[in-house]
Amino acid sequence: MLWVLVLAAGLVLTAAGTAWAQPPIVSTEVTRPSPETYSDEPTLCQDELYTTTFFGGLTVEHYTYFEDTGALSYHIVAHAKVVAVPLDGAGPTYTGNTRFSERDNIRNVKRGELVEIDTDLNRFVARGSDGSRAFIKEHVHYTVNANGVKTVDFDTTRMVCSG
Repeated sequence: MLWVLVLAAGLVLTAAGTAWAQPPIVSTEVTRPSPETYSDEPTLCQDELYTTTFFGGLTVEHYTYFEDTGALSYHIVAHAKVVAVPLDGAGPTYTGNTRFSERDNIRNVKRGELVEIDTDLNRFVARGSDGSRAFIKEHVHYTVNANGVKTVDFDTTRMVCSG
């Protein structure tokens, strides 16, 4: 009988502890950004200056924040079509697409120290009006432990220019 009472008290306390925990704050935002144009910058695989326009894109941004623990999970993914036109008109015009992704996970541990994991992935693929191709893939990742030490840190880039 005593065992049943202890078990029942444990269930009541567990339910009460669960009720005290704050639910996470969650947000997801989906947008179709307006076209953006940048001038006076070289484009991938070219040294001359280009005007580059990003359009027809979609961005999805999501985060989950746990107020009780200070833990945050953040993720953004964006993609768009790209047109790059040489300012002097002499080089090829490039058309293609790009994709960007960033994921961050941060949590608070003892004495206000943070543990963080960050991963970025970028990709750009385009074809020139002269048949050339431009491709780049970037992967950046780092991890910081509770002592503030980077335990993982790398940045890889693969770029292909053909044509």
